[in-house]
Amino acid sequence: MSISFEGYHGTSLKSAKEILKSNFELSIGDVEWLGNGVYFFINGISSKPEEQAEKWAVAQSWDKNLQNYRYNNYCVLKSKIIIEENKFLDLTHEDGLEILEYLVVKFENKIKKIGKKLEYLDGFIINLAREEGIFEIDAIKGNFYIKFADERIKRINLRTNNCTICTVYKPIDNLEEITVLKTGKIKNETF
Repeated sequence: MSISFEGYHGTSLKSAKEILKSNFELSIGDVEWLGNGVYFFINGISSKPEEQAEKWAVAQSWDKNLQNYRYNNYCVLKSKIIIEENKFLDLTHEDGLEILEYLVVKFENKIKKIGKKLEYLDGFIINLAREEGIFEIDAIKGNFYIKFADERIKRINLRTNNCTICTVYKPIDNLEEITVLKTGKIKNETF
């Protein structure tokens, strides 16, 4: 049985055009929140994930090191995410958290080896579980605190989750109806 829901991805207008031509590229690395995948804001803690995707695109436009914008035009893409229920890990519920806790115990020695190299271990553990064939998960959902432009400008740092994120590991298999929801121009703000 499959489940489906809407996902919203905020990015530069240039990247959005590439995505519409050839589909999404995965964010890769153990520092990614939920491991390798394409990231979407979805309904959950917030009922306005499309607005969060827009705020993310704006916040990500700023290059902190160069003190300049990477891009001036943003885009929010809307996609239908379709996942087989047995390939979906929901970290917003107890069952999903128990699976993550099991993986932490299973990889305890490998976690010790990496020591303090990673601030958060979620992505590392999920990638490791995939690499070692422990589970075949195509999408993972979790609640997170995201600092958008306003929080970055005002240096607001909270621990309370403000959004629900879903990462899709196989975009070609699990995404349909990728469309442009909104485009806009970045306003000059000081980060």
